[in-house]
Amino acid sequence: MIARIAPLLLVALLLPALTVAAQGEPPCSPDAGTVVTRSLDSAVLGQTKQYNLYLPPDWCHLSDLPLLVMLHGRNGDYTDWVNKGALDQAADMLIRSGEIRPLIILMPDGDDSFYVNGPLGDYETYIVEELLSAVEAEFPTTAARDSRFIGGLSMGGYGALYLGLRHPDLFSAIGAHSPALLMPEEAPYWLYGAQQELFSERDIVNLIMRDGWPPHMRLFVDIGAEDKLMQGVYIFFGSLFGQPLPYFEGHVWPGGHYWGYWSLHAPDYLRFYAGTPEMP
Repeated sequence: MIARIAPLLLVALLLPALTVAAQGEPPCSPDAGTVVTRSLDSAVLGQTKQYNLYLPPDWCHLSDLPLLVMLHGRNGDYTDWVNKGALDQAADMLIRSGEIRPLIILMPDGDDSFYVNGPLGDYETYIVEELLSAVEAEFPTTAARDSRFIGGLSMGGYGALYLGLRHPDLFSAIGAHSPALLMPEEAPYWLYGAQQELFSERDIVNLIMRDGWPPHMRLFVDIGAEDKLMQGVYIFFGSLFGQPLPYFEGHVWPGGHYWGYWSLHAPDYLRFYAGTPEMP
């Protein structure tokens, strides 16, 4: 009898652990963060989309963590900021040194959509409604605007400005890293419409000139001195004169439009988003 009960007792003791493993509970180490891949069945896109999450050291014992939404560039995907930009390594280093607060970084897959609702799908709705809700339901992130940020590079830099300006109730800081602020003749025809009919509601400079800069919205913009997207960025800089920005950093650094530039400055980006009060 004892020999038959023992295996049953062992299974009962292991059952909670087996259940957690079946749900894919991410590792939680006090010494290092972790990157996990999740899938979401999107109703608005009509497909299953994957996304990456960076979870900071000891995340399972923390609560109300700041959330950074970090968008990839054109021809990229949700893995880029980790595989090419080493954003997770930069976050680990800065959290351990006390330079930034522990935070969760959400890296969605935007295909080549420019993160707008368009012919490739309703990516704006997917990110700000479906994806944010899914992450907040599963992980200990805050729902407070003051601790939610959005950034991105190239196409994702445009997307960060577009989504941040259209949803200032959701985000308190925007980071545009080498943003693709394209001239009308450079943009995909559908971004501004075949006859430019969408230009007034999707051009970033026009949005600012029409609606003004959102109150209490911090901004960080950078671009490499050799970047061919410089023209659009300088026009954007001009639109900021006279706007009531509570905090603004604008940088033209050596470099071009490539991952060596963005990975080099990943720590600068994170300090802007989640720097501790002791940071300048």
